[in-house]
Amino acid sequence: MKALQIMVAGAIAFAVGSAYAQDASTQAQPSQDLATTAVGGTPSTSSEMGSPTGKSRQQVYNELIQSQHNGEADRMKDLFKGGQ
Repeated sequence: MKALQIMVAGAIAFAVGSAYAQDASTQAQPSQDLATTAVGGTPSTSSEMGSPTGKSRQQVYNELIQSQHNGEADRMKDLFKGGQ
């Protein structure tokens, strides 16, 4: 008797799960990225696969060197109390 109840519960869970899976796959996909259509939106900083599309390591390194030469790095240390 208990095995029959477990089988019925499993069959109900399977039926409900597959019904929700069908609903999720039939939702309409937006044709454009929300960031490009929204007012004041900014483009995403990563691709759909998750890889970053921002600055390269070389660009970041060059900005670091530039900030060290023009004194900006020292000002940031003082501002954030890192120069103690």
